[in-house]
Amino acid sequence: MSRTYIKIGTKVDTKWGEAKITGIELCKNGEKYGIGMDKIFVEDKDRCTFDMDNGHWSYGYQVEVTDNLEVAS
Repeated sequence: MSRTYIKIGTKVDTKWGEAKITGIELCKNGEKYGIGMDKIFVEDKDRCTFDMDNGHWSYGYQVEVTDNLEVAS
């Protein structure tokens, strides 16, 4: 089974190391700001920006999920 959602609290790996997501924004055209979301479908990851608990943020293509699989919740 594969992951369905990425949500606030999901552990991810970034160029700044491992962190937990504290904010998700669904954006258009690679912009930094968009609509705040609690969770998104995995296939929409590259349309989002993510704020992390380490003080950094990343575009979706810069983030890789590292925690256990989580299916529809």
